[in-house]
Amino acid sequence: MPSDDNGFARLMKEKLAEIRAVDILPEELVGLVERVLPVQLGARDKARVTLPEASGCATVEALFAGSPLILRENFPHDFEQALGLFETLLTLLADSGGAAGQAAKTLRAAQAAGELDPAQVLRALPAGDETLFAAWRQRLPDSPRALDFLAVSSLWPGLNAAARALAPRLPENMPHDQGHCPLCGSLPYLTLLREKEGLRFGACSYCGHEYRLRRISCPYCDESDTAKLRLFRVEEYPGVAVSVCDTCSMYAKTLDFRQLGKDMLPALDDMATVALDVLAQSQGYKRPTLSAWGF
Repeated sequence: MPSDDNGFARLMKEKLAEIRAVDILPEELVGLVERVLPVQLGARDKARVTLPEASGCATVEALFAGSPLILRENFPHDFEQALGLFETLLTLLADSGGAAGQAAKTLRAAQAAGELDPAQVLRALPAGDETLFAAWRQRLPDSPRALDFLAVSSLWPGLNAAARALAPRLPENMPHDQGHCPLCGSLPYLTLLREKEGLRFGACSYCGHEYRLRRISCPYCDESDTAKLRLFRVEEYPGVAVSVCDTCSMYAKTLDFRQLGKDMLPALDDMATVALDVLAQSQGYKRPTLSAWGF
């Protein structure tokens, strides 16, 4: 990702153009992401997180055995910032129009009536409590992931700020045998191939940390039998593959940036290749994580 603001703005514009060219996702959704991403990045730079002492983190021995540095439910983030972002993003969602905009108005009315507590929502996501989200998915059938989007997108700046600060605590010689994030234990929503050797990385679906993975394995169930792992490619998407696992029936998209030859914004690259999600799901495979946006 470019380090300067102009470079980032250019890259974001290019990737949004790619998403729009695919013409699968509704413009209301693409436009929403276009407004939300700069807000998130600005908030990440301002997030105030308190990192735990070493005694509150997994030991080196536990890390090598597969434990995350900090359990997801205890992972540091800026809760007060997330509360403020919830309201900001709810307004952006309402202004997006379409079914998502209507869902935002329903959520806002529920909040005003005391039926929806943003603080409860923002505590439920780290705790892995699906009850609240499942109920709202049923109440909002035309935009079932609206509340997921608000929770995930509001918490991400603080979570990612903490991940960036905590990453140096990981041992340099960490093994790559586990598919989950070594910082928070969550699964990747996307995998990436980088460098001349084609090193494989996972993009964490919770804290956004990018970490090494085994090249030949399922990132979800750790299956490494090549007879049970297959790779699909589509001519229209050079440098992108779908890795499917017949053991767990899950799939992961893999972006090979040695071929793509461009900078990465994984959350947007994921959206630009949504046609491959449709293909994989039509073959009976599932994606066990939400996108970086919660939908």
